Amino acid sequence: MTNVFDEYRIYKTMHSNKRKREVSDLKACLKENKWILALVIGIGALSSVASAFISIILQKIVDAAIGQDVNTFWRLFTFTMIYLLILGGFGFLEAYCGKVLIRNVTKSLRKKTFQGLLSRNPEGFYKVNTADYLSAIVNDVKLVEENYLVPIQLLAKMVVLFVATLGILFYLSWLVTVILIFFMLLMFLIPAFFGKALQVRQNNFSEKIAEFTAKCKDYLSGYEVIRGFAIEGYIRKEFQKENRDTAESKFMADRLLAVNECFASILSALSTVIIVFVAAYFVLTGRSTVGTLLALVQLSGTFITPVMMIMQNLPKITGMKPVLERLSRLSQEQDTQYTQDTQDSRILGTVSKGVSGSSFKSLLNIEKVSFSYQEERNILNEVDLQIEPAKKYAIIGESGSGKSTLVKLLTGYSDRYSGSIQFDGREIRDMNGKDLSNIVSMIHQNVYLFDTDIYQNICLEREYSGTELQDVIDRSGISLFLDQMENGLKTPAGENGIHLSGGQRQRVAVARALIRRTPLLILDEGTSAVDMQTAYDMENRLLAQEKLALITITHNLKEELLKQYDQVIFMKNGEIVEKGSYNQLKEKQGAFFDFMNLQEKIEN
Repeated sequence: MTNVFDEYRIYKTMHSNKRKREVSDLKACLKENKWILALVIGIGALSSVASAFISIILQKIVDAAIGQDVNTFWRLFTFTMIYLLILGGFGFLEAYCGKVLIRNVTKSLRKKTFQGLLSRNPEGFYKVNTADYLSAIVNDVKLVEENYLVPIQLLAKMVVLFVATLGILFYLSWLVTVILIFFMLLMFLIPAFFGKALQVRQNNFSEKIAEFTAKCKDYLSGYEVIRGFAIEGYIRKEFQKENRDTAESKFMADRLLAVNECFASILSALSTVIIVFVAAYFVLTGRSTVGTLLALVQLSGTFITPVMMIMQNLPKITGMKPVLERLSRLSQEQDTQYTQDTQDSRILGTVSKGVSGSSFKSLLNIEKVSFSYQEERNILNEVDLQIEPAKKYAIIGESGSGKSTLVKLLTGYSDRYSGSIQFDGREIRDMNGKDLSNIVSMIHQNVYLFDTDIYQNICLEREYSGTELQDVIDRSGISLFLDQMENGLKTPAGENGIHLSGGQRQRVAVARALIRRTPLLILDEGTSAVDMQTAYDMENRLLAQEKLALITITHNLKEELLKQYDQVIFMKNGEIVEKGSYNQLKEKQGAFFDFMNLQEKIEN
C-alpha cells in the first residue's frame, strides 16, 4: 500500500512540475521580482496621475492671470514649484526601479537559459549549433529587454495616465471626451492590422541573427584556414551577404513599426487640431474659459500620447512571443535521466535507482546493443562486450565502424539504444547522470581547455590536496614541461588552450581525468592530434595505471603497445568482428590481421 501512495505522490509531483515548466520563463522571472515590479507600477501610477493633474494647475494659473488675481497667482506659483519637485522625485524613483527590474529579469533569463542548455542530454545539445545558443543568451535576451520589458513598464504607466486623463476630461467637457474616444478607437484598430505580421518578422529576425552569429563564429574559428588558403576575398563576400541579409531582416520589422507609428502620429495630430477648434468655439460662445481651453488642449495631448504609446509598444510585446517561446524551450528541455531521479528520491526520502551508490566493481556488461542517429541505418548492430575493472581494452577499426558511438553510449550520450548496458547490474539509462560521471571519465580527440590557468583546467573548481595534484601531474607527464612555465600551474592556458602545444593540452586533459579517480577511463583517439613520441608516452602512462580500467580507441598499431592490452577489439560496420589478446588475434590471422597488414602497406 505504501508503494502505491508513493507512486501516486511521484506522479502528482511530476505532473505538477510539468505544469510549472509550461509557464513561460519570463513570467517566472517577473514573479521572482514581483515586489520590484509592483513598486515600478505603483510609482509609475502615482507619477502618471500627478502628470495628468498638471492640466488643472495650468487652468487655474491662466484663469488667475486673466482675472488679475495676484494673490491666487503667487500661491499657485509656490504650489507648482513644490508639485514639480515631487513629480521629479517620482520620475527618478520610477526610472531607478525600472532599471533594477530590467537588470534582475535579464540576469535571471540568461541564467535559466544557460542552465537549461547545460541540462540538455548530449545528443540533444549537439543537434544545434553552439552559435544559436550564444544568440539566444545574448541577442534574444537583449530583444526581450528592448521589445518587452521596457514597453511593458511604459504600457502600465500609460494605462494609468489614460484613465486619469479620461476622468479629468469628463469633468471639464464630455463632448471633447467623446471626440477623443472616437479617435482612440480608430488608433486601436491599427495594431490589429500589423500585430501578426510583426510577430512573423520579429521571429524571422531572431532566426536570422542566430544564423549570422553562427556564420561569424564559423569564419573566426577558421582564421588559420582562411589565411593559409588565401580565401579572404571569398569570406569577406560571404560575410557581407550574411550581414546584408541580417540587416535587411531587422529593417523589415522596423519598417512595419514605422508604418504603424506613422498612422498613429497622423491620427494624433488630427485629433489635437479638432479639439483645439472645438474648445476655441466654446470660449467664443462663452461656454468655457481660456484656462479650460488650455487645459483641454493639454489633456488632449496627454490623452492621445498614452494611446500612441500603447499602439507603438503593443505590437512589440506581442511580436516577442516566438522569441520568448524559443528561450522557454531552450531553458526547459532537460535530460530527464539527469534530473528526474533526484526529484523522485527527494519525494520518497529514499535512494532510488542510480542515485548514489552506482558503481563499477565487478562488470560493465554490453549486451545486444544497437543504435542509430537516424532511422535509416544502424551505426551499431547487436554489440556484445564485457569490460572488467582494472583491465585494458583497445578498440580498433576503420573510420565509421561505430567505435566512437559505442564509447559515447557508455558516458550516457543517449538512451535511445536497444539492448542493455549495465554497470554492476544497473542499466545505464536508469542511472543518475551525475553518478555516471563519477564512474566514467573520457578524453576526447579534440581537447577543450577553458580560458583560465592550467590549475583550474585540471581541478575544474574542485578542491584537491597537494599530494593528489602532484600525483596526477607526475602520472600525466605535465611535470615534463611545467618547470618551463614561468607561473607553473597558474600559467594561463588561453582560449581553448592556445598558449599550450597540442601535447601539453592532451596531458592537461589526462590529468583532469585521472584526478577524479573514476574506475573507468575512455580515450577516444585522444593521442591522434599529437606527435608519435608524445602519443606513445601518454598511452604507456595510462596503461601503467594498475587500478584503472582503460578503453582506448586508437589508430596506433605498434605491437609493443597493443601487447599491453588485456583485450583488442576489432570493429567493422557497427559490429565486433574479433576480440582477444593481441597475440591471439595475430595467430588467428583473421579480419584484424588483414587490417594490420593493410595499414602497414599504407604507411610504407
